[in-house]
Amino acid sequence: MNIIASIVLFKHSYKDIQPTLTALLTEERISLVVIVDNGGHCDWLNSFKNEKVEVIRTPVNHGFGAGHNAVFKKFHNTTEYFLICNPDVTFENGEVNALYAFSQRGNVGLAIPKVIYPDGSHQFACKLLPQPCQLFLRRFFIYFSPEMNHRYELRDADYGKEFFAPFLSGCFVLLSHEALMQTNGFDERFFLYMEDVDLSRRVCQSGLPVRYCPDAKVIHEAQSRSYRSLKFLYYHMKSAVRYFNK
Repeated sequence: MNIIASIVLFKHSYKDIQPTLTALLTEERISLVVIVDNGGHCDWLNSFKNEKVEVIRTPVNHGFGAGHNAVFKKFHNTTEYFLICNPDVTFENGEVNALYAFSQRGNVGLAIPKVIYPDGSHQFACKLLPQPCQLFLRRFFIYFSPEMNHRYELRDADYGKEFFAPFLSGCFVLLSHEALMQTNGFDERFFLYMEDVDLSRRVCQSGLPVRYCPDAKVIHEAQSRSYRSLKFLYYHMKSAVRYFNK
């Protein structure tokens, strides 16, 4: 198999993920789409059938990273690449093929395409590794720290060319089999948030290339729930403390 795409769900309806699923199923290089039903709440999967889709049900929701790890563990010897995909990402046909070709040419361990919002504006999904003060200021005092945020989000990078960034957002990334073997996937101590920072950092440490790919583009809704929910803010803060302690 060239690529296995992995989507982790928690109480999502079919309508929630239909655009993402449709986009994945039309990609030539994606051999299989694996849906992880974290906690077993998606009853619509009982009647959903597609020869290109496999479902993994976990009885307990152990988080985003653990969900993707379930796919890695089951299929780690059967594919060249894993596509980690959020259920709120859509794209035109051929974008994954372009990302795959880019990764193959450069033996890239972790790659991300250009990511935009639904309104077409740029989403800065390539960043520096965060420092504690950066995360704190971005979350609570972003209007008082525009220059710091500008540097952290690599806003001066040339997005028409490929480049290295030490942190790639986990919303839509292509992870090579070799990178998976080097890192063993996500650290499951992160229930939600910071697991993509940690994975990017460890792929960098493995010596494999980590790159932004200018040849492909996806649309990410980016719900930013930690800005709207105290529960998700708690998850974010807890993961940040755990990451910096690590």
